[in-house]
Amino acid sequence: MKRNLLTALVVLFAFSTIFAQSTMDKNQKWGFSVRQIWLDYKTPLNNNSFNDFGTDFENMGHGAEVVFSQSIKNYLDIAIPIRFGANSFPLDSTGARNTPTVMFYGADALFKFHWPRKKNFLSPYIVLGAGGMMNNRENKADFQFPAGFGIDFRLGNGVYVTAESQYRTALTDYRSNIQHALGLSFFFGNKEEKKPVALPPADSDGDGISDKDDKCPNTPGLAALSGCPDTDGDGIADAEDACPNKKGTVAFNGCPDSDGDGIADNDDACPNKKGPKSNKGCPILDRDGDGYNDDIDDCPDIAGTVNGCPDSDGDGTIDPKDKCPNVKGTLELDGCPDTDGDGIADKNDKCPNKVGPRSNNGCPEMKKEDTKRLAEITKNIQFNTAKTSLKPESKAILDEIAALMVKYPDYSLTISGHTDSIGSAESNQKLSEGRAKTCYDYLVKKGISPNRMSYAGYGETQPIADNMYKEGRKLNRRVEFVMYIKN
Repeated sequence: MKRNLLTALVVLFAFSTIFAQSTMDKNQKWGFSVRQIWLDYKTPLNNNSFNDFGTDFENMGHGAEVVFSQSIKNYLDIAIPIRFGANSFPLDSTGARNTPTVMFYGADALFKFHWPRKKNFLSPYIVLGAGGMMNNRENKADFQFPAGFGIDFRLGNGVYVTAESQYRTALTDYRSNIQHALGLSFFFGNKEEKKPVALPPADSDGDGISDKDDKCPNTPGLAALSGCPDTDGDGIADAEDACPNKKGTVAFNGCPDSDGDGIADNDDACPNKKGPKSNKGCPILDRDGDGYNDDIDDCPDIAGTVNGCPDSDGDGTIDPKDKCPNVKGTLELDGCPDTDGDGIADKNDKCPNKVGPRSNNGCPEMKKEDTKRLAEITKNIQFNTAKTSLKPESKAILDEIAALMVKYPDYSLTISGHTDSIGSAESNQKLSEGRAKTCYDYLVKKGISPNRMSYAGYGETQPIADNMYKEGRKLNRRVEFVMYIKN
């Protein structure tokens, strides 16, 4: 166990020394202290004993301590205290010293944070660290973590009186203690800072030209260019060369003119073909002979009048972009006409001569009152029981529907027949188709074109009410009429 303690202390000492040496500079001080120490085990064991904290010196253990220190900052030291002395130790929480007086010894590694000394009379500080202690009776080590505070009183240059108190928390039961110390401290070191040695003129880039004469001190270069590089070897320094990686001439700021047309390649749209500056260095060509040079001709192989492209219908939209190339139209509709001016091209307008919204395919919408009337009158179409023949009062309703078809000539009409569930599905299907056709035939006789109408029967498959009740069955026996614009 003694060997383990010594090993741990050696490691602490080595770590502290390496840390100090790695961070210190030649102007920082080292020192040592010699001081008397007193150890108090009673106070940490007995809460009430704080009333006589630091006054019962005759019952304390006594010893001596030598402290070696090294400053690493003007406010931080590394300290290695080595202590020895005589004491008796408590074996339980009563604080009674139950062992005879034995010799003890130990060491710590501490960080000492202090007020910068300089010429101050007082320099308070705090200490934190780790260490241990052994005695010549017990075969074990007490590992401890000291924390405390102290004051250095300056007596003269590098000489101080030091007073310090620590609380030492131990890992071994009943070994936590308070330690007081009083002694002298001596600090040594170089008080004068060395003046920097003047260095000869530097050559940072190693090109043989001193930095003071080198216009490019961090990049190797040529003496002829005051130390600056010339990557492409055209005699123009890279920093002043508009084309540093291509060999050029002074006339073109270091850029080449491959086709010799007097325009630098970086400004020449056709660097390998001679051409005038007015044509960005490109030769003047007009393959289709329409008066537009190929470089500005949108259709270089087809003669035309609009940016070199043809416009067959003369509406200002060139044929390649004209969706109606043979009919004059508007730019907004990609060259297609809009006869009624409703914003829908005639080719997409179901009513090209009548204004209507896009939602109704360009056709005028039915008036609300007509839509409402159509929905109302279709509910009143009546047939003779179990027959396809109309009751007389239903003909007047069909006359109104015919009038609406005349009023809205762009609309088509679907006629749908429906029955209730009384009877077989087959007979109901046949009855519904017959009633729908009766209405269709009546409207044809009234002059409505068959091409604008269609009819179908759905039998009992599409009820709108419950067939269990009389009222529901009456609603299900119906013919529906829907006017719409064909897509």
